[in-house]
Amino acid sequence: MELDRKRPDHVVPEYSLTGDLLSYSRCHLQYRYYNGSALPPSRPVQLWYGEFIHGMMEAAYRLWAANGGALQFPWPYEPVRPDSRREPPPEGLAAHDIRMLGWPIEQVLALEGKQARSRRARLSAYRRAEAALNLLGPHLFPLISAAEQKVLGTRPLQSHERITEPRSSRYALRGVIDVLGGVTAVGQPGNVITDAVREGCPDLDGEAEIIVDYKGAGRPTLTDDHWGLGKWQVQTYAWLRERQPGAKRVAAGILIYVNELSLSAADIGRIQHEIRHGLTDVTPPHGSSDDYQINAWTPGARASISEAFRLKRAVRVIPVDEASKDEATRAFDRLVAEIEYRVLHEATVGHIGQAWPASCTDRNTCSACDFLSFCPNPADGADPVHADDEDVA
Repeated sequence: MELDRKRPDHVVPEYSLTGDLLSYSRCHLQYRYYNGSALPPSRPVQLWYGEFIHGMMEAAYRLWAANGGALQFPWPYEPVRPDSRREPPPEGLAAHDIRMLGWPIEQVLALEGKQARSRRARLSAYRRAEAALNLLGPHLFPLISAAEQKVLGTRPLQSHERITEPRSSRYALRGVIDVLGGVTAVGQPGNVITDAVREGCPDLDGEAEIIVDYKGAGRPTLTDDHWGLGKWQVQTYAWLRERQPGAKRVAAGILIYVNELSLSAADIGRIQHEIRHGLTDVTPPHGSSDDYQINAWTPGARASISEAFRLKRAVRVIPVDEASKDEATRAFDRLVAEIEYRVLHEATVGHIGQAWPASCTDRNTCSACDFLSFCPNPADGADPVHADDEDVA
């Protein structure tokens, strides 16, 4: 008797907004080695800073919420000692002292093999975490309805011109939203976040949600790939969020560029260059103190930039509507189809390099890549000697 053939396992590919969208867009070959081979970075210093900032913001919010919002800002902080990486903070500190928040986060990251690239970088991370908490906390925390919100959805797997038999008809899309919050068309005047949302979304009516994502970087230029990728990311988050039970309409996504809140000398030089060449959408008012400080800055000099301008640079509002969500998700569909093609192409040719080209154009990303020594097409100026340099004063 002839037995029925076993039906093949039904595979639904799963893709992450950050792990796949941003990683593949950064470099196809690096994406394949890290994601396809599950190879961990040998020097995960880049991961440490971003995860430290995210951990600090989440821990601070949960402590603030547990105390009913009664903890007043600014929260106390004295710079940590460079040699205290493995030592707990001194006894007797308040629970909301930034050192008390940071130390357990450092310990968890250390257990995962992640640590700051240098003492100087560690001090810089604490300083920027302090700025994020004390400048943004009073505005952001009262709006938060959930932190670290997981979202999941499925979409049709778009056909690729070079794929005759895709491995699935759909793919799963997942992500983790740093912060979910609520805004209304009226109320809370003077709140930096709600004022920015109302300015960016003049048609806002009634109640709506906002999606907030922390970025451990400076505000990208208008020509930087990360400018478009950030918009793409929050629009897709909005699409996913609105498919979860109990979700409201998402009015806007907000990207918070943490490095803009505590500017180093290098940052001032970067902003000066961007303003002079028309590469940024946020400039100081003409004739203001910030305008003078930035334009008069020279290497080695100090500059005092106002809190208002730093907040303006840090907070980017991206309005969300049906058209923008549709555009972003369709773009993600095309990216997934491209990845699926490369997966099948590698299986056919049996060669990683032929299926996954080295596509990175960013010198810093290439310099920190574990595969730079045998990369067939490194970015101009990539140099592993300087991979761990810290440009924060």
